[in-house]
Amino acid sequence: MTSLCTATELRAMSGDAALIAYLRALRGQGVVDSVFQRTVNVLMPDETLVALVARGGGDAPRTLVTDADGWSGRGISAGRAVEFAPGVITVRTADAHLRVHTEGADEWHPILPSLAVLGPGDLEAAASALDRLIQAHGSRGGMLGPTPTASSMEAAVTRALADGREALVRAIMSADDDAIRRGGLSLLGLGPGLTPAGDDFLTAPALLSSLHGSGLSAFGRALQDVLLEHPGRTTRLSVTTLDEALAGRARASLLDVLHALAHPSGWSEARATESVRTSVRHVLAIGHTSGTDILSGLVTGLRLEKELRGSL
Repeated sequence: MTSLCTATELRAMSGDAALIAYLRALRGQGVVDSVFQRTVNVLMPDETLVALVARGGGDAPRTLVTDADGWSGRGISAGRAVEFAPGVITVRTADAHLRVHTEGADEWHPILPSLAVLGPGDLEAAASALDRLIQAHGSRGGMLGPTPTASSMEAAVTRALADGREALVRAIMSADDDAIRRGGLSLLGLGPGLTPAGDDFLTAPALLSSLHGSGLSAFGRALQDVLLEHPGRTTRLSVTTLDEALAGRARASLLDVLHALAHPSGWSEARATESVRTSVRHVLAIGHTSGTDILSGLVTGLRLEKELRGSL
């Protein structure tokens, strides 16, 4: 006798408004790209990567936050078929179907602040306060340098990350487009994991480059060129994240930090307000070192903005 597959009905509690709108009319076949305890990454029929995250996960571009407690033990694995019908994503497993319904989900719109009102002194104060928080609470193993027990290979990667950062900063300050491309390429894909540390670092200046009047616009154009010219250099997830950042779209927790930056009263050379500390803690909680590496990129990006504005 052939057993019938059971179906588990889940719903998206919130999600990227642009993604939800796209899914309302989408039909076709996709596939599971990767599976983690809290996240399932899925390729849509057009091979766009989207994320299904468990309850409590933060809003982000191309992401749905579901009411699932987690994805472990559900039989989901990379390569499993995924069906898309209007407003429904069905992940097929060996003995069950998991259906995620998007109707009724809260729609999340990533909104960028303006940093135009911040002078060079404000930018340096924000960068310094953020840097102190990272040094005190961040995770080593990426942009902060090696852990005390790092292997020689791990130490070599962190040295390469530091060298790449310094080369990129010099290139941006000298307005050398070719050197900017080389600096970005040296960091792209550098480090282990689904989002290597070099990619995480690049995310924040990429986001800053999308702001109106940013001094990092040349960097943004150069990074876009590098991503187009070297499609296999890093992971699909990193490319997606960087493309979104260049378009002014990033996860909610990082945008919360930027919104805090937009109010100089939240930062000072002596301290950061509790709201700032809370938003920073949320970013630091991302991945093993990803949050630390993203915020390290934000510190560098803010200091570059300060220097570039001063030179105008």
